[in-house]
Amino acid sequence: MRKDWRYILYISLAFGMFIVLKLLSPKQHNWTVTFGAEDKNPYGGYALNNLIRTSFPNESFRHSFKTLYELKDSLKQGDNIFIVCANFGSGKEDTKILLDHVSNGGAAFLSAQYFSGELADTLQVEAYDYLFNTNDILQKKDSGNLRFSSAAFDTIRSYQYRRDNIHNYFRKFDESRTTVIARNENNQPVTIRITWGKGNIFLNTTPMIFTNIYLLSRDNHEFVSSTLSYLPLVATHWTEFYQRGRMEIQTPLRFVLLNEPLRWAYYISIISILVFMLFEVKRKQRIIPVIKPLANTTLEFVTTVGNLYHQRGQHKNMAEKKVNFLLEQIRSKYLLNTNTLDESFMLSLSRKSGMPVEAVRGLFDLVATMRSSNEISAETLIDLNEKIEHFQRYGSRQ
Repeated sequence: MRKDWRYILYISLAFGMFIVLKLLSPKQHNWTVTFGAEDKNPYGGYALNNLIRTSFPNESFRHSFKTLYELKDSLKQGDNIFIVCANFGSGKEDTKILLDHVSNGGAAFLSAQYFSGELADTLQVEAYDYLFNTNDILQKKDSGNLRFSSAAFDTIRSYQYRRDNIHNYFRKFDESRTTVIARNENNQPVTIRITWGKGNIFLNTTPMIFTNIYLLSRDNHEFVSSTLSYLPLVATHWTEFYQRGRMEIQTPLRFVLLNEPLRWAYYISIISILVFMLFEVKRKQRIIPVIKPLANTTLEFVTTVGNLYHQRGQHKNMAEKKVNFLLEQIRSKYLLNTNTLDESFMLSLSRKSGMPVEAVRGLFDLVATMRSSNEISAETLIDLNEKIEHFQRYGSRQ
């Protein structure tokens, strides 16, 4: 472990430098168009969210990611519906809920570059893009203007935006029930009000004006604020489903990952754990234990067995085992047949072992006496053991 401290120090320094650079480097903006109520990037809707909360009763403001059909039970008579998205295409059920709510006295504000589906067919509206569908695109300026056409506001004052963000307008709508609220510099309608039953539907083709980058630029917030003033000061339901889908925080981890400080804390914790594991799981040299060699217990076993026979007085049994062991040695070492222990056998054994024939004869006479007796005494067993050991010593000299 003492050798690892250098690697730990190097990795810690590199990781620390990375964190410092990330903190000191200029923040890079995400230019994705989200219209998100909590999104502070240029094309998010954080500023719009604050504007709505200050313009309408804050205690009755509702923000969700539900469809219009799912909002049915939450909508009360006269409530506002607010939707900002790139393209709005509603199905039959959503359109029915929206039109029924407006017909009963509610209001809806929908801002999108294009309208399609059941709602567009029912209201007979069509949005058109004049920037990319005309031949004089190179002749146009980078910026464009929007202004009110309703006598309720200043119709001379204009609000400046990038042209490529406000290039859609309404080419078709039912003039019998429609009022134009705002137009672009080409006098084309961009915001209209459609009377439907007891309520009104407000449609807008320039959703980019509701993003942070424009609401915080010049006095463009006045244009948005005045546009939203057409909505009654009642409970307002803003749903982002038609732009972002279902983005509710369903797990604690998702909440952590959606908040930048918590997200960085989570990442740092994971990396720290991985670095710790990297050095801790490294195989370390363990102390090699001293293993005591196995003791040779043969002698102890023989002593134990001998004591057992001696204590029980089985002298002949012990003598027979010693004789059998002696004969086995003679067969394996001197290659003699031990079935008949006669004079010829003794002479051959004396020649091969070098032991005098009288001593050999005395040993095997004692063996014959032992075999012919039912029991032998301890003195006879000792005498037999001494003669066998004397013979074995002679054999070991050869």
